[in-house]
Amino acid sequence: MSSGALEPIPAVDLSGGRVVRLLRGARERETVYGDDPLRTASEFAADGARWLHVVDLDAAFGDGGNREAILRLLRESPLRVQVAGGVRTVASYAALREAGAARVVFGTVAVEAPQVVEEAIRMDGPGVAVALDVRGGRLQTRGWVEPVPGRAARAGVSPEAAARHWGECGASAIVYTSVERDGTMEGPDAEAALRVAAASGLPTVVAGGVGALSHLTAVRTAAREQELTLGRRPARGRLAGVILGRALYEGRFTLPEARQALG
Repeated sequence: MSSGALEPIPAVDLSGGRVVRLLRGARERETVYGDDPLRTASEFAADGARWLHVVDLDAAFGDGGNREAILRLLRESPLRVQVAGGVRTVASYAALREAGAARVVFGTVAVEAPQVVEEAIRMDGPGVAVALDVRGGRLQTRGWVEPVPGRAARAGVSPEAAARHWGECGASAIVYTSVERDGTMEGPDAEAALRVAAASGLPTVVAGGVGALSHLTAVRTAAREQELTLGRRPARGRLAGVILGRALYEGRFTLPEARQALG
């Protein structure tokens, strides 16, 4: 993602090989939008997309995975692909990078076994992004169904503290998702994402809740206000992109319109 730009990033969430969207992360509230992920990605590319955010929902929930569909996207899609969902070992990270993933997002393991992510960063930092999935101010794990467990929960680890840690470790980006807003099209939590960006010093992508062009304009405005507060355009520690899901699939706006709204 280019410095200073807010990138619209279409999402392809996979369950059973199909393109789906969940409402607030609930598997029982699934809507199917297609059965050919590569065709969906190709349509986004034709509309001017440069990145694709791919989530293996089955792997995230610990229920198999969509490996073949993801490998096909990595082989045949012209887009830079960011892969998320169920990546919990350095070996699986390395395999995705070798297969062509531009970036791999660690979620659950970044909370439950951070040493795995730290090892991946030491090996290949530019490919490592960390997901901060937040519900009610608390980090969520395992497909958004469990809060941060054990000692970390009792210590009251905040999303900002986690973001700061990963910035210090040398991750390449943060993906911030408001679980309560995901799939609702009620608007993203740009303010929380900005706090995470400032804490981490990393380019931060915001996800969850985009449903109208006005939401994207509001994200752009919030990002510019942050720049004014800092007195400069930060190359890092800024909002770098917005993940788009249900609103694109349901025709609320087009990808070119999203790019224009983001400036």
